[in-house]
Amino acid sequence: MAKKRRPVQKPSPIQKNRLRKVCIALTCLGVLWVLFAPNQGVVSLLRQRSELKELQAEKERLRLENEKLTAELEQLRNDPEYLEEIARKDFGLLKKNERIYDFSKPEKKEQK
Repeated sequence: MAKKRRPVQKPSPIQKNRLRKVCIALTCLGVLWVLFAPNQGVVSLLRQRSELKELQAEKERLRLENEKLTAELEQLRNDPEYLEEIARKDFGLLKKNERIYDFSKPEKKEQK
C-alpha cells in the first residue's frame, strides 16, 4: 500500500514573519562576517593595503638613500680632493707641516 501524501499547507502569517526574521538575521551575520572575518574581511584588507603603501614608501626611501650612498662611495674612491676634504672635516687630519689656529672665543663656564 502506498502512503498517502499530505497536502502542502501554505505557511501562516506568523511562520512567514519568523522566516523573514531568520533570513534577515542570517544575511546580517553574513555581511558582518564578510566585513570583520579575521585575516579575510574587508577591514583586514584595508589594513593590509595601508601596510603595503607604507612598505612601498619605505622601499622608495631606502632606494634613494642607497643611490646617494653609492654615489658618495664612488666619489670617495675616485675623487682624491673629496677624500681629503672628508679627512680634514670629519677626522681633523692635517698635511705635513700644517697647523690649525683656532680663533674662536672660548665659551664661558657658568658658575654655580
